[in-house]
Order: sequence, then C-alpha cells, then structure tokens
Amino acid sequence: MFTLLTRGIPSLKTRGYFKARYQTGSDVYESLLEDANPEDGNAKPPEIHIRMPRIVNTCPPGSPSLRLALVVLSIGAASHFLLFLDSVVDNLLPAAMPFFLSVYENKENANHAWEMLVSSRIYGLAIGCFVAVLMSHRHGRKLPVVVGTILDVIGVVLTLLITSVPHGVTVATVGRLINGIGQGMVQTAGSVMLSELPPLKTRGTVLATLTMWACMGELGGMTISLDEFFGTPELWQWAMGFPLLLLLPALVVIWHAPESPRYLFIENREDEARKAMSYYQSPADCKQSIEEILLEKQFTMEMIKEKVDENGNTRKKEPAGLLSSICERLKDGRFTRALLIALFVQTFVHLDDWLWISYSTQIFENFGLTSGKAQTASLIMSLPQAVISIALLGCFDNFDRRTLLIVPTILSVIFGFLAIVFSSPGLSNVIPLFVIIPILATFDLSVAAISGESAYAIVPELFLANDKVLGSAIVGIVQNGFGGVLTNCLLTALNTHGISNVLIPFVAMNTVYVGVTYKWLPETAGKTPQEINRHFSPEFPGTNVFLYLKHKASKTFAYLSGKPALMNFISFVVQLACCIFLLDFGVNIYKNIGK
Repeated sequence: MFTLLTRGIPSLKTRGYFKARYQTGSDVYESLLEDANPEDGNAKPPEIHIRMPRIVNTCPPGSPSLRLALVVLSIGAASHFLLFLDSVVDNLLPAAMPFFLSVYENKENANHAWEMLVSSRIYGLAIGCFVAVLMSHRHGRKLPVVVGTILDVIGVVLTLLITSVPHGVTVATVGRLINGIGQGMVQTAGSVMLSELPPLKTRGTVLATLTMWACMGELGGMTISLDEFFGTPELWQWAMGFPLLLLLPALVVIWHAPESPRYLFIENREDEARKAMSYYQSPADCKQSIEEILLEKQFTMEMIKEKVDENGNTRKKEPAGLLSSICERLKDGRFTRALLIALFVQTFVHLDDWLWISYSTQIFENFGLTSGKAQTASLIMSLPQAVISIALLGCFDNFDRRTLLIVPTILSVIFGFLAIVFSSPGLSNVIPLFVIIPILATFDLSVAAISGESAYAIVPELFLANDKVLGSAIVGIVQNGFGGVLTNCLLTALNTHGISNVLIPFVAMNTVYVGVTYKWLPETAGKTPQEINRHFSPEFPGTNVFLYLKHKASKTFAYLSGKPALMNFISFVVQLACCIFLLDFGVNIYKNIGK
C-alpha cells in the first residue's frame, strides 16, 4: 500500500512540501516517500501518479480564548443583561405617567396599564424557557439562542414604538412579552451552552459572567433612567431601547459561532464536534475536554443501558416525543433529585433581590426621600454589586461553589435582621431610615452578587449533558413564575405592612436556605457531570418515606383489626364529628338564606 502511494508522488518538490507541512513528523513522511523494495538502494522514479488529498487545518485562525470570550459575552448580553429592562421601568414611571394619563381616563387605569407592561416580560420569560426545551429537543443549543436573540431585538423595537403608533401601549406590552420569550430561550439554552463550551477549569468563571451581566443590566437601567439622561417626559421611551446597542453585535457573534461541541458529540457528529472544539479551546484543552466528553458519554450509555454493536457504536433509537422524554427522565431518581435541589437553589437564592431591585425607589420614597434622590440612592445601591460581580470573575474558580453560596446568604440574614431592627417603631427615630435602609440594602445586594454568581454556576452543573436543557428550563419556569407572583404582591405588602414586616419572611427563608444547601447541595467546582451525578441516589425521592409510612399504616391497621371494640369506638367518634360538621354547615346555610 505504501509503495503504491509513494510511487504516485511525482517529485522531490512534492516531498519538500510534505516535509514543510509536517515538520514535527518528518521521519514518518520520509519513510512514506521511500520505496519499500529498491533494487539498487536508490529510490525509483514514480510510475503511477495519484493525486493526494490536501489535509486542511480545521482550526480557524485567531485566538480560541478570544472567540470563546466573545460568544460568552454575547450570550450574557442577550439574556441576563436584559434585566436592564426590568430595572429601567422601576425609575421611569414618574416620567412616563403624563403620557399614560393622556391615553387612559384616570390614574387607576394608567397604573393598571403600566403594571401589565411591566409584568408581561416576566410571563414571557416562563414561556421562553418552555420553548427552549421544544427547540433544543430537536435542534441543539445554538438555534434556540439565535432565535431568542432575534426575538429580543424584535421585542425592544416594538417597545420603542409606544409613543409613535396607535395603541402604542398594547404594542409595547406585546413587545415586552416577545422580549421576555426571547430572553427565556437564550437564558435556558445559553446557560447550558456556556457550561459546555469552556474547559473544566474555567467553567465556573464562564457561568459567573451571567450574574455579572445581570448586575450590569440593573445598574445600567437605573443610570439611564435618571433625569440627567432619559428620565424625562420627552425622552423616557428611548431608555427602553438601549439594549439594542449590545443585542445587534451579540446576534452577529452568535450567528457565526458553531454549535456546542458536547452536543455534537452526543449526537455522534464527531467531525463537526472536533472542529467546534478547536474553535472554542486551545489544542491542549481540546484533548482534555474530548476525553472528558467521551467518558461522560460512556457513563450515560452505561446508565441507560444502551446496546453497543461490535464496533463500539451506539445503536440509534427512534426519537421519542418531548412529553414522553420528560416523563421518562422524571422517573429517574438521579435527575429528579438534582432537579429538586436546582429548583431550591436558584428559586430561593437571595430573595431580597426581588424586593430591592423591583421596589427600592418606592421604599426610599416611603422613608422621606424625594423622587430624584430615591432614584439616585437606588443607583448608588447597585454600584458595589456590579463592581463585586466583575471583580469576582478573576478568582471565582479558586473558591468552592458552596462557600460562595452559603456565606453570603448568612451575611444577608444578618443585614436583613438589622434592617428589621432599625425600622421597628422603637429605633426608627434614633437613626433616620432614609440613611440606614439604603446602606443596609447596598450591603445586602453586594453579597447577593456573590451568591447569585454561585447559584447560576451550580444549576447547569448538576445535570448530565442530555438533561441540562430540560433541567435548566424547568428551573427557569418555576423561578420566573415565582418571581412574577412575588413582585405582584410585594408593592401592596410594602404599603400595607411596612418594610420591617415584609423582611421577616425573607430573613426566615434565607435562614432555611442556608440549612438546606449545607445539608443536601453537593460541591460542583472542578467536577465532571458524571462525578456530580453519582452523588444522587437512583431511587425516586420520597420512596423510603413512603415505604416507612406504608409499613407503619399496615402495622396500625393490623393492630386495630385485632381489637374490634377499639375499632368501633374510633368509627363512632369519626361519624359523630362528621355529623356535627354537617349540622353546623346546614345551620349556617339556613341563616344566610334567612338574611
């Protein structure tokens, strides 16, 4: 075979080409170019000419670290930075109210329209998480991210038309709904993609950029809505279009980026996966990541007991429907246990965020600050959070995830308790509340930046590659649904019960959060998905408790069956209680009818 190929190489010029092309392996190609059976010891001239295929270097030009950074930043800009749109509306209401009063008959209807405008994005986020599951089930990670970013752009453009077209408020509300759907798609599929692109050693830092973008979005929204920028009755609508400056270049970067290499390996598209891996990682990191992915794939195959043919290739199964796939995964104790922990970790991480970010301006106004000073206080409150979230990226992977989650939450409990104490009637006159509450809120949000980065890094790491999109989507849907209900109730609760009473359940929940995460959350830093997965039992959660209760119930029933007199007495008591309840219910109905 080698003799035939070497005789097909026409001249020494071609040999020089191969030597220059493959300098590190010149000995191999020298042996390839020599005749295997020379009669006189010299290489024979070629008699057969065969055109050799040119070996193309699949690694694209440029730095893999730069390409990875651009994709990571683009996904963050198209997802978590859009919290800018939630932050900006917190401060725009005074500037937007004259327009809303000109459209609606009274202030009550104007406030209702503004609430619909604000909350439509939250409901869109939940819808977007579900759509991401539908698309990722068939089309991988990249397509939902691209489509979601396009929807982000469309939604922002529609929002800008609020004062320019008939029924502009309705158009803007639909635009924010579309924008929320887009962000939900990018947030779900994008966070999964970010957990799969970098090497293991920098995975936590990459995922932590999402919280950094969220803090930057909150800070940007509070800044641009000030009176000195766009917080005026003439310019307020343009403040909601600022994300376009980042969304358009982010769309270009994501459009040209390849699919997740891990997903391509799972789909047995190995050639595409290796090209994509060389796009995102250096050659040394590529080798290590590919070995890790192949080990995870083998672990997954063993776990689900797939059949393997004599060549070591998996036999493809007929694609299952989405609903049947979800039900099948929920039956797996490892997935369900990881899902329950992920739901708790991300849904309840630093609940105070919902309070300070959504209603800080209103809270500060209630304590005596003017509207302008309250907006400025909210802006200053967000500055340390943004700085800390950026600075933490440089050392995030040097700490355990659990430490970065639990310690800041303990500090949040302390700051919340101090806010309750200082806002109580006995101490509210000692230190002005408009001074102490913004300071405590600043400290609270600063530690929230740390715990938030850890939570957003932990959740995708808890799942295997096949489960990341489904698990992240369910977590996103529950989190945004819970946040929507909470924000709808908070303003009324603040005005009715005051900040001290509202903070009590928040502090209590943060205390419970510390205990639960310390007890059941595994450490994920520096661990492969299969190592994390082995932490969870394959049994369905609650199986042991159910079997224990069933055993106790059987023993109790057997004991009562052996004592007929006791059984009859218990039956008589139950029947007597039911009769008294029905009699009381009937009497109440009769009284109501008589009225």
